[in-house]
Amino acid sequence: MALVIFLILIPIIFKKPTCTDGKQNGTEAGVDCGGSCSRMCEAEVADPVILWSRAFPVTGSIYNLVAYIENRNKNSAVFTAPYEFRIYDTDNKLLGRREGKTFIPPNQQFVILESRFDAGQSQIKSVSFEFKTPLGWVKKEPTLQTIPIRVSNIILDNNQNTPTLTAIINNDSIYNLPEFDVFAVIYDSDQNAINASKTHKEQLLRGKSLPVVFTWPEALTAFPATKDVMVLINPFSVSF
Repeated sequence: MALVIFLILIPIIFKKPTCTDGKQNGTEAGVDCGGSCSRMCEAEVADPVILWSRAFPVTGSIYNLVAYIENRNKNSAVFTAPYEFRIYDTDNKLLGRREGKTFIPPNQQFVILESRFDAGQSQIKSVSFEFKTPLGWVKKEPTLQTIPIRVSNIILDNNQNTPTLTAIINNDSIYNLPEFDVFAVIYDSDQNAINASKTHKEQLLRGKSLPVVFTWPEALTAFPATKDVMVLINPFSVSF
């Protein structure tokens, strides 16, 4: 009888460690994180770096809010990252907030754009951006960065009335790409961003190409010296 009870209690007493048992055990570096767990411990990751955040005029009192961010964690990503823009006028008075959610890809610079913020009668002086912490970091290899996706034929028609930028996105890989965003950022000769835009594409089949077009309803605020067009794919939306 004692042997039967002992055999029943063995799985309970010596329960195999898991990544959801609320304890630091097994190979974990923290409680249910690190080691063999997909969730990263806070001490294992660095915060994303906000390279810059600005408001770019669209037309009248309407602005696009843009943040340029770098995730320097080579093998870590975030599935859902809440964020907030804060917009200030020339008297440093808070004009408003704009909240949203995004993913954070591993080992990559990327853009977040919130469109059509109305400043009313005020003039925007500065914009701040921050992620709402804590962020849920998980292990994610930067596989998408090894896939041959090319941007070619970048052409800017700096028309005073409606500046237009066009480019071709080429999928030279063996994979069909799911929906993705394409961002355009224009810089002056001092490498200061003077405007940005975003377009969304539903898919891009392997071996195919597609055109993208960005337009601005008003003249750029400075002479455009360089153009950057980048493709952003959610790493959690692909199986490769």
